[in-house]
Amino acid sequence: MKHRPSKAEIRAELNQQVKEFLERGGQIKEFDAGVSGFADGQFHRTGGFIERPKDTRTPVNEVVARIESRRHRKHLAVRTQRTSKPQKKLLYDDFGEPLRWVWTED
Repeated sequence: MKHRPSKAEIRAELNQQVKEFLERGGQIKEFDAGVSGFADGQFHRTGGFIERPKDTRTPVNEVVARIESRRHRKHLAVRTQRTSKPQKKLLYDDFGEPLRWVWTED
């Protein structure tokens, strides 16, 4: 299993690389905060450097209404096609005593 370096190990390696870069004659330039965020001389707070026109939205109310009506029709069609299952019903005589079980479809 590979050993994943910890944050401390990564930090130490980066510091070592910076130290070696400076020892070889490299220079580090410092910039004011936000300078790299400038585009066309202005700071854009939208988070992006490229401004695009806003997308236009297409209203789809009629399409949604048609889909909903089809869904509703299918639901009604399924409901009306169902047949009732036969049920077991107990028959009683004139004195309230149970006689027998019969199967009915109503």
